[in-house]
Amino acid sequence: MPKKKKERIKRTRYDIYAEIIRVIYIYGYCPLTRAARSTNMPVDRAKESITELMERGLLQEDKEEGMRVYSVTVRGHQYLELYKRMAALVGIPVPKPIVGL
Repeated sequence: MPKKKKERIKRTRYDIYAEIIRVIYIYGYCPLTRAARSTNMPVDRAKESITELMERGLLQEDKEEGMRVYSVTVRGHQYLELYKRMAALVGIPVPKPIVGL
């Protein structure tokens, strides 16, 4: 019998944004590599997404001990809450982030 392939649900841009915001919210302040690992993304793509989120006012960049870290803005919290409500409305499960890496 052939093995069944595990179905992979393709994430939309908005799913990725919500995951990044949620991971950064969980950590409080989060460096790029931790956000990338926790959302299962390559660092270069995570950086592009984080840059877009900062341009839209959903994340902000800070310096902590000489390291660049990101935090969630009020607008980012609003986006996350709306995303969760929309996902619940249409029955899409919100994936759990990979925390603790």
